[in-house]
Amino acid sequence: MLIAEDNLVNQKVASHQLLKLGYRSDVVANGLEAVEALGRIRYDIVLMDCQMPEMDGFAATAEIRRIEGTGRHTPIIAMTANALAGDDKKCLDAGMDDYLSKPVKPELLHQKLLYWFAYTEDGRTLGQSGSAPGSVINKVTLSGLRELQQPGDPDFVTELIDLYLESGSEQMGLLRTAVDGRNVGEVKRIAHQIKGSSGNIGAEQIADVCQEMETCWADEMSTPDDPWALFTTLEDGMRLAVDELKKERQEVAVTI
Repeated sequence: MLIAEDNLVNQKVASHQLLKLGYRSDVVANGLEAVEALGRIRYDIVLMDCQMPEMDGFAATAEIRRIEGTGRHTPIIAMTANALAGDDKKCLDAGMDDYLSKPVKPELLHQKLLYWFAYTEDGRTLGQSGSAPGSVINKVTLSGLRELQQPGDPDFVTELIDLYLESGSEQMGLLRTAVDGRNVGEVKRIAHQIKGSSGNIGAEQIADVCQEMETCWADEMSTPDDPWALFTTLEDGMRLAVDELKKERQEVAVTI
């Protein structure tokens, strides 16, 4: 495994986290070195810091994807110190496959690595599947929810999906009415509710758009010039999330 990180402390923490999880790693200090390292060695996964000197993680990822072409696709997990809405989309748009916020939590790192190792071993083509983490629904989040299943109880994930689909439909209707009436308080309240439930079920892009809505509709003096722009984005994203969750529900029903 390759770690691309310029901060010495972060390098040591990441390498020791991986070692404790049973993974060996090499470390490079910038994106240029990461590109060169991948030219010499076929690493299974890259942990890529976003902000580095000489070549940042975004530029390095773009160059790696250019070199790989339509052949090998090395999973790249971004490590970002930012926690701003839209950062995940920026990472995915750059060609990264997943992302972790710093400080990286060992248990979440472990889940991500298990997913991506299984993903590559299955021989699936990365970057082209809507079920990959961070695309529409984060499967790592759903996997964590399945661990909460109690023996003898109805399927927990199925119940959550049903609740999310039902409440989401109602909330989107209420949000449309609030946006139409420029009701700032209601827009913020409903967007906050959708953000919370979406984050819990793994619809992270939906949660990010809701966070942006909360910010844009902060008060009566700062409502957006086009009140429908973010709502339309949210509506489109919700449609994709609903479709994927319905597929997930069907897959669960088949295995029960």
